[in-house]
Amino acid sequence: MLHRKTRSGSVQSVDLQAVHPTTRKIPPFLIRVAVLWGCLLAGLFFALIAYGNTAGPSEPPPATGPVEHPTSVSRSTNSSDWELVMAVHPKCPCTVASVNELQRLLRQVDNQLTCRFLVYHPADTNSDWMDGKITSRLSRIPHASIQADEAGKAAMELGMKTSGAVVVFDPHGKPRFHGGITASRNHEGDNLGVRSISMLLRGQTPPLTSTPVFGCRL
Repeated sequence: MLHRKTRSGSVQSVDLQAVHPTTRKIPPFLIRVAVLWGCLLAGLFFALIAYGNTAGPSEPPPATGPVEHPTSVSRSTNSSDWELVMAVHPKCPCTVASVNELQRLLRQVDNQLTCRFLVYHPADTNSDWMDGKITSRLSRIPHASIQADEAGKAAMELGMKTSGAVVVFDPHGKPRFHGGITASRNHEGDNLGVRSISMLLRGQTPPLTSTPVFGCRL
């Protein structure tokens, strides 16, 4: 309660609560809900970052090339070419970025690289399972061939267990690079994989001969 004098000299009482009403407090349970919701969003955000930067399984290719087997990968028709073999899961959305990066690489090296795509399909399906946008794009790449890879057997002979993995062979059939050509899942842009392969084809020493692979498991 506040007392003040009026112009006439009389004393007037003023109720402060009437002048400045009490601020309504937020219920504690709403504060707890807001904090929990914020923690949930933060957790999902960091989980997505972790997922995007988690590489898939991969192994080095055999030093002497794939073993003789009906599913083995044969060399391209021109033994004087460098050859890139890529494992492709046609239903993997992350592989789109790998295909885009491959096309960027081919422009850098003036298409001086033949490509072989081992396109995965499950053992209980036929090759029609591979049909789709990714396979259609692969068929339009110059100096490239597509091989149906039942259950990923041919890819795994070369150590490739993740879609988007590549192995690069020199003209003598020796593997000179293996790994991925994206910096993370479904991410396009400069990366050590494309840079290393480009340097190899120019006769330079690459910074790496192996990189992580980001994509769906075969």
